[in-house]
Amino acid sequence: CICYFLYAFVYRAKTELPTKAVVTNRGAAVYTLRGQKQMLSQKEDFSYFAFDGREKEKEYGTYVIPGLKNTRTLLTKKGATPAMCTSMTPQGLAVTEDYVLVSAYCSTQKHNSVIYVIDKEKHTPKAYPRKAGTLPGQPHVGGLAYDPEHKLLWYSSNINGIAQAVSIKMDTIEAYDYDDSHLPVDTFQIVSLYGIVRDSFMTFYKGCLYVGCFNKYTESTIARYAVDSKGDLVNTFNEELGMMFEMAVPLDYSTISEQAQGMAFYNDKLLLSHSFGILPSRIVFYEQSDKRLYVNENSARSYRMPEMIEQIVVEGDELYVLFESGAYAYRGYAGNVVDRVLKLNLIKMEESYQEEY
Repeated sequence: CICYFLYAFVYRAKTELPTKAVVTNRGAAVYTLRGQKQMLSQKEDFSYFAFDGREKEKEYGTYVIPGLKNTRTLLTKKGATPAMCTSMTPQGLAVTEDYVLVSAYCSTQKHNSVIYVIDKEKHTPKAYPRKAGTLPGQPHVGGLAYDPEHKLLWYSSNINGIAQAVSIKMDTIEAYDYDDSHLPVDTFQIVSLYGIVRDSFMTFYKGCLYVGCFNKYTESTIARYAVDSKGDLVNTFNEELGMMFEMAVPLDYSTISEQAQGMAFYNDKLLLSHSFGILPSRIVFYEQSDKRLYVNENSARSYRMPEMIEQIVVEGDELYVLFESGAYAYRGYAGNVVDRVLKLNLIKMEESYQEEY
């Protein structure tokens, strides 16, 4: 037991497998589609939401997370030095008109973080990845958010312990070519965030950037930031310090329960994903309220999920969900390894709850 614990929980978290690969892997890290469906069939409700009625969709509506075995990136300490990483850990998720985007960081802290860009319509493994945009440095990239009006992708970062939001133009992501320069993708705006300790996850909704903070054991916060006509976060400048100090101030705050990993809006509901370690995850629905108090006792409904859920995204009546259990650091001990982005049918989720109660 001690040897297994040290291997699964300690060794794998700090060690990268050697690889001879020279490109980002395109296939599943653990399961074939059939194997993934079979593993998740043990969770009947979840399997029903994810796979029922999707026989005609490519890959049953799932998206293999590329790069879990091998990812082309940069060796952080040596600048623009090409490198292969075998310990990328998925964190953030965003969905655009054309792409499904997944952010990941190196669990051994040797390599630059990345954003995988997956063709939304082509579900075959040959389409993965369209690109893997290498980011500056090693942000945890726990959150991704897409602004459809200004065609901007936001990701969470930090500097010297200060939470930051960073944007990239989608045109820049589409034009990015790793082989051309071996440099990180160019960013559009970098803004420090006032009023929040960490930007653990984020989403974009009705012209505002929502940023949430993960706390293990205590209630936490979501901050809402305004965006101007150019797509920039609205900032204040502190001239008393003798410099232009760029920082965004929230419009308001909401209180949320502990262990939140992602958020999304659906009709009049706020959805939060909660997860910590190998404990079962859950997705909780809350009625939107002027009181902005989204804690367990105020929840409208809750759904049990496989462990290690991360960010969630709503598009129409579909809920895209991302798990980090497919990462090398975790798939040695996670009971349910999910190495794909899955889509859950929100209509079926609501109907099943109404039938139960």
